[in-house]
Amino acid sequence: MSRLMGLYAQHLGAEQQSPYASEADYEAAVVRAAELLGQADFVVAGIGSGMSSACGYDHYHPIPEFGPGGTLERFRRAHGFDTLMDGYYHLYATNEERWGFTAAYVDYVESAPVGRAYRQLAALLVEKDHFVLTTNVDGQVRRSFEPERTWLFQGDLAFLQCGQPCCDELWPADAFVRRALDAMGEDDVSAPSELLPRCPRCGWLMAPWVRDETFLEGSFWRAQRRRYEAFVRDALSSGERVLFLELGVGGMTPGVIELPFWDMVARNSNAFYLRVNYGKAGEPRQLGERSLTVCADIADVMDRVCALLGAREEER
Repeated sequence: MSRLMGLYAQHLGAEQQSPYASEADYEAAVVRAAELLGQADFVVAGIGSGMSSACGYDHYHPIPEFGPGGTLERFRRAHGFDTLMDGYYHLYATNEERWGFTAAYVDYVESAPVGRAYRQLAALLVEKDHFVLTTNVDGQVRRSFEPERTWLFQGDLAFLQCGQPCCDELWPADAFVRRALDAMGEDDVSAPSELLPRCPRCGWLMAPWVRDETFLEGSFWRAQRRRYEAFVRDALSSGERVLFLELGVGGMTPGVIELPFWDMVARNSNAFYLRVNYGKAGEPRQLGERSLTVCADIADVMDRVCALLGAREEER
């Protein structure tokens, strides 16, 4: 898995060239994107890792925190990795080491401010009927939008589940994180054995609520799915304008956001597909004129769209 993350990071880090012949062409694409967003009656937003990367939260490439004096430097020195994803999927020798890094990772994402692009998107959608689907697990979507309007498809690092799982329950991870990090101090990389999180029901080791072979698609997850499906169904059947807005979605999970968005737009004449992605420039042919890709940095596109629509983000 670590090797797979490395290959995906190379894909994400490949140098991109702008498909626009001039600044005027790029600006025209942004203006059209702003028009589509402004005119939409319903917005279904699909958010991938590129959105967090645009905010400076890169889970696939080396970050300063792993460098000299960084909060995660000790894990690089002990285990050799220098990215968050490599750390999460590393094959640790003990559960104590695995949970030591997990505690630090959860603390990193939960301590990070809500990124500007997320705040801007929330401002753009505040007066729109909207729903947000994400494959990210870093909590940025959870902290930016109302829980009734989000589907955390891959889970969220802020929650724990039974590792089996034996029950349909989630628990906040913050209490474990604080105890573990306090006990580890500034130098240790292993959480104390007695502090490893265990399921209150069966005593089994817990696991982060992040998709793997034991991921809990329990009542909380299923309720989110039902609300999402009902929202999309009602929006498409209304006959009004529905915008499927895809932001920063990569190639690891196309079946969650990208391909379903294409399918729903193709089958509904009142729907439009808008993608903002620095690594994708082409248009899905089957969507014809009801598709627009803005191939540029999400942060810059959001700045320009907010300026055009007069939206101002709130600090969170």
